[in-house]
Amino acid sequence: MRQRSKFRRLVLALAVTALSPVALAGAPAPREVQVERGRVALEDVMASCPEAACKMDLGPAPPPGTSWLVDAALIRGALESAGENPKGFGEIRAVRVLSAARTLSPVELGELARPSIERELPPGVRITGVEAKAKVVVPLLGVPGAATLPRLPKRAGPTTTTAMVDILLDGALVRKVPVLVRLNIDASAARPDIPRGHVLTLVIERRSATISTDGVALRDAAIGEVAPFKVQRTGRVINARVKSAGVAQVLEVD
Repeated sequence: MRQRSKFRRLVLALAVTALSPVALAGAPAPREVQVERGRVALEDVMASCPEAACKMDLGPAPPPGTSWLVDAALIRGALESAGENPKGFGEIRAVRVLSAARTLSPVELGELARPSIERELPPGVRITGVEAKAKVVVPLLGVPGAATLPRLPKRAGPTTTTAMVDILLDGALVRKVPVLVRLNIDASAARPDIPRGHVLTLVIERRSATISTDGVALRDAAIGEVAPFKVQRTGRVINARVKSAGVAQVLEVD
């Protein structure tokens, strides 16, 4: 019994040794390649890929600054899908794919995002300062996309807000980054889109019929906002969403 227990301990010790980093040190590390695009193709991980298979898609590239392992089975599968026999290419091993990236300082990211933010500002509003809240890792070839800003206050003078800016790679969204924006709002831009007392067209949809009537804004309102209006003909007060300076869509009518 004692000899059997001693044998078990010896087997366990050998198993732990076999799994230790020292024992695994002899295994060759996967080859590493770097990609700049948003997708990984077979040609990125297989230099000797046949022309008919080189453009086979292996999936999205990892997030900027990170990596993922392309398994050998995935490479063989791509060859087979292209009508090639993997056995004709010798030993196929896994490859580690790294996504090329760059780190932008808050100031650098702010300047990169400025044009996108400026395109979204209404007339009479100008940027006095723009800076990201922290440094950000983005794709090496990443470019700024659209910017989204919250509704700006209708008061003249300086204000601060946060814009969310899209970072794109090959036209696809990679991430959204927050950017701190300092603005100055002129008096012309501080006027409400729809001032109190403004008369516009209220559009009421009932099944297949559309009815229009004049309504008076009971308070200042912005385009896209739901506000109360008084129907001029009947005096009834209803809520409608402002579509433009001249039209509001009635939400519900009994």
